[in-house]
Amino acid sequence: MKSKSPWEEKSGVRILRLYKTDLLSGWPRVVVLDLSAKQFNEFHENPLAFGKKYDVYPEQPIRWISHVAMPPAGEGIPHAAKGCRWTVVVNHCKISCATAAACPQTVVECKDGSGC
Repeated sequence: MKSKSPWEEKSGVRILRLYKTDLLSGWPRVVVLDLSAKQFNEFHENPLAFGKKYDVYPEQPIRWISHVAMPPAGEGIPHAAKGCRWTVVVNHCKISCATAAACPQTVVECKDGSGC
């Protein structure tokens, strides 16, 4: 028998609410987002509005979120492939603030020394 996927989908956004699993229940409330490039741009532009729009934390919305940590940009550092999907982890603490980290699912290596 195939078990039900723990991923939810809200208007095309894939959400894994780890705090609702046996892996990590309670606080902090950790969520993993699987986002298209367009969805990630929306999240990156305004994570608070994104969280409200897609009901990321329906029980207690976030009031404050830190800058989204991402891989650095620089010469010789692989960068996100155009149009790739992103994995975002949001860590929500009890006082309605959160931190987030994002990583592209596909990267492009700099081969010509151009600095990408």
